[in-house]
Amino acid sequence: MDSDTVKSTIREVITEIAEDMEIEEEKITDDAHFIEDMGLDSMALLEVLATMEKKFSVSIPESEFPNLTSIVNCAATVEKYQSQKQ
Repeated sequence: MDSDTVKSTIREVITEIAEDMEIEEEKITDDAHFIEDMGLDSMALLEVLATMEKKFSVSIPESEFPNLTSIVNCAATVEKYQSQKQ
C-alpha cells in the first residue's frame, strides 16, 4: 500500500471521529497536530490507533504512541510496521 493511500485512509478515520466531536473538517490536514490543531482527545486518539491497526493489519507498540501526532506521522509509522511484516 502506498503512502498516499495510507494517508487517505487515516484521514477518513479522523474525519469520521471529527464529525462525532464536531471538529471542523478544514482543520484536518496531513500535518495538523491531532490534539493542538484538531482538538482530538485521548479517547479519540485511541480509536484512531485501534482503527489503524485493524485496517492496516499491523501492531503498533506503545513506545510509538507519542510519535502519532499527525496524519503524516501515523502514515510513516504504519508503513514502518507493514514493511517489517514482509
